[in-house]
Amino acid sequence: MDSPIDLDIANLPPAITSMAPSCLYLVVCDSDALIHGLLFVNLPGANATPAVFCCDQTPGRQHDTRWLDRRMLSGSLTLLSPKGSARPALTECLEELSHARDPLRRGDENELLVLGNAEKYLGFDHPDAASRELRAATQWAEEKRRCVLLLANRQRLDMAAQAILAKAASLCAGLALAQKIGAGVYSWQTEHWMGAGAAAEAQTHVLGHDVSGALRLLREEPDALAARPALDLFLVHATRASLDGNTPPPPQWQLYDDLPALTAAAGGAVAATVLLDTGTSQRETLADAVSGLRRQCGSRLKILVRESGNRRLRRNEEQLLLQLGANLVLPAELRFASAVSLIHALQPAVYQRRNHLEPQILRNASLPPTDRGYLPPARFAEMVRKTVQRSGAIQISSTLVILSPAGGIRPWEMLAPDRFRRTGDLCTADTLQAYLFLFACGEADVPAALRNQFRLPVTDLADSATRCPDNASILQALTRLENQPNPSPPRPRDGARAASAKGPARVALRRLPLRRRDKDGETIDV
Repeated sequence: MDSPIDLDIANLPPAITSMAPSCLYLVVCDSDALIHGLLFVNLPGANATPAVFCCDQTPGRQHDTRWLDRRMLSGSLTLLSPKGSARPALTECLEELSHARDPLRRGDENELLVLGNAEKYLGFDHPDAASRELRAATQWAEEKRRCVLLLANRQRLDMAAQAILAKAASLCAGLALAQKIGAGVYSWQTEHWMGAGAAAEAQTHVLGHDVSGALRLLREEPDALAARPALDLFLVHATRASLDGNTPPPPQWQLYDDLPALTAAAGGAVAATVLLDTGTSQRETLADAVSGLRRQCGSRLKILVRESGNRRLRRNEEQLLLQLGANLVLPAELRFASAVSLIHALQPAVYQRRNHLEPQILRNASLPPTDRGYLPPARFAEMVRKTVQRSGAIQISSTLVILSPAGGIRPWEMLAPDRFRRTGDLCTADTLQAYLFLFACGEADVPAALRNQFRLPVTDLADSATRCPDNASILQALTRLENQPNPSPPRPRDGARAASAKGPARVALRRLPLRRRDKDGETIDV
């Protein structure tokens, strides 16, 4: 009797994790971390079925590979890495993998073949190429009596290739779509799956990693919340300030004068929509309201925050609200009519960005560094590193800009720390370059931020400007800055000194008589 084959994602039902012999399954995601968790921890620990894994990467420090090591030592699992840049067709690759265990195979036993980076083996040069490859692979799995699991990363595919793959995936016995929605948190959507028992239809769950690096189901919504009937689906609770001027509210909208009145009235909501505003509440009060409503009402409640008045949210504030429970943040530029249409379109939405960190930890992660302006290189690197690592927990994106000055300009002469008005925006310089750290500033917002920092166009001051738009590239740039041999201390120009620098010595002045020449050329005192 064949051993059962399972993805072994803890607490997910077997109907959407078990895999049948002679079938082909496809998991499409946007995160290598999820693929590595499945390959190196989940699958080796759950299955006694002989297996062959093929993947470009190796396990990381966060992965507990005890089961992987045991099975490789026993000969029941073979881990391979592809050679060379050329990739054969999918069926040819599977045929080659199936022979990896020929010396160890015992009779006509079942076997699991897992292929990482499967997108490299599918053809996308023609709309039907991927369908042909998957159809041929499905027939091969049935003829050879092999269970095949393909793991594809859609980040390596353009939009056209993703559309082709989505259409072709209907040929598989199972299709799961995974997406990163937080730090180590993923949505897992099973489109269709033929496992143990009846075929499963579309289901969505939220996954995370345990201490071993394995994928597991995160805490689900309590049964008491999930079982409540949604009789308020089209009801909208809104603060008056979230509307434009004297705009009359649409039908089934209930308006409240302030945030406490709204939260009290919406406390028993199930699938209604809550529209909050930024103009009448402090940052902490608004965050508490979003967190409390999400915790009290569950994932079917829609929470939207609209910028109003003179209160605009910084990117870190917006990301904090999304992590605490808001579905969307509506910019002030969005017309009210468009906001109403968007609210109607969101009626069937379910909140999936469930972050299981404590709210206070999320708040701390969203805070900018306390300094601003110029810092010495060592202090700059330390402060930026801590900020990036802390804010990365809730996916706040900052940007580091490295400027190489034009001829005749020294790096520290470019800096104007007195123009750094936003808390968290920092700068420094070494002997060759100037560095600007723009906290919670996306790459698209960098040009506007640079216009605020410099009186002249950056192109007039710098020969080149290198942007580091993600945390990984920022940390690499900081390492290079720290490893420079004996960098000379930067010297900001007099009008833009660091806060701790001393001013120039005072010069004593004395009054002298004014002298002029008369019409005869003689000098006279006035």
